[in-house]
Amino acid sequence: MMVADRDAIAARNNAEWCAAVWKAHGLTVGQRHGLWFCAEETPQYYPNVVTVDPGADPDLQVAFIRGLAERSDFEFSVKDSFAALPLASAGLTPLFSATWLWLEPNDPPPLREGSSWRCIASAELMRWEQAWRGDDLEHARTFPDALLDDPNANVIGGFDSQGRIVAGAIAYRTAEAIGLTNVFGSQGQVIAALASLLPPAPVVAYQPGEDLSQARRRGFLPLGPLTVWRSLA
Repeated sequence: MMVADRDAIAARNNAEWCAAVWKAHGLTVGQRHGLWFCAEETPQYYPNVVTVDPGADPDLQVAFIRGLAERSDFEFSVKDSFAALPLASAGLTPLFSATWLWLEPNDPPPLREGSSWRCIASAELMRWEQAWRGDDLEHARTFPDALLDDPNANVIGGFDSQGRIVAGAIAYRTAEAIGLTNVFGSQGQVIAALASLLPPAPVVAYQPGEDLSQARRRGFLPLGPLTVWRSLA
């Protein structure tokens, strides 16, 4: 499989995950010009647009994004999945750049003795989000219970011997890959837990910044770049 194909798989998986979060908040999801979008205010950390088709017409994409941004009265953001669009012309500024990552379903590291991992049910989801957020308690819930109505959304938690959630992640499964996001605690243990809880599949994720040494040590293959843009209301 070509690296460009893996980039497209990662982008589509991430778009489907973002759409799942939008839908869980009762927001409307649209698709046009090789991108997925939500024209309403989205939850914290989630964009309004994710591009999914590297062969789409960039002029049409930029014009469409400009129109969405101009009509918004909130902080509007775009995940340019292929770092290909000149979105400064749409009134946006870069927030950060990152690299897509790909992990084949090889032998995972062993789980630590004394740890316990399971998929989180709705009754535990608020507690899981509090563990993920840490001290950031100012915002409304990012992951409402309705998220777990989506059978592809797997929220996994690592528990210590006292039953406290000390690690976790979200694994969003699509036809071609598992998208790994919202990781806290040991990434190595998260990967090991994925292998024990879900059927094997390639894992996709992204890493901000330029230092990919830790991702490589975990067995991830770096793919292409992405850029997140925003426009302040």
